[in-house]
Amino acid sequence: MQNVKHAKKTAKNQIYYGTRLLTFGNSTVRYDQLCNLAKKENSALRIRDVYNVNKQDDSAAFRIFHSQLLRMSIDSDKLSLFVYLFILGELFDAYLNCKISHKTRIIIAMHAYFFLDFWKSHIEKTGKNISNKWYSVARSFISI
Repeated sequence: MQNVKHAKKTAKNQIYYGTRLLTFGNSTVRYDQLCNLAKKENSALRIRDVYNVNKQDDSAAFRIFHSQLLRMSIDSDKLSLFVYLFILGELFDAYLNCKISHKTRIIIAMHAYFFLDFWKSHIEKTGKNISNKWYSVARSFISI
């Protein structure tokens, strides 16, 4: 990861693209989930973070991985969004936060690695069992 701020913006933008549907088992990460969260009172997200977005906005990328938004996304219909934001947010924090010990950074990085590897394997297996037309790494996984 050469530029973690760019990676953070890319992870945020993955949710916005209609060409990809990020699937986690029987749940998904979707743009409308962010729209609903942005409309709630005291949301970490602003309306401009989800409508007419500036895809290069560092502040919006910060807000989307904010702990307040994580708390708001702990809901049965947003479970995949919570997992996505938590795993990737922790990974970015491990890189950016100089107060985290090396041991903790390694643990966080390994959690993210195993999660992403398991997710990719799930997509590949589902594609083989059902249809590569609907389930493939190109359609249902984050772009790398």
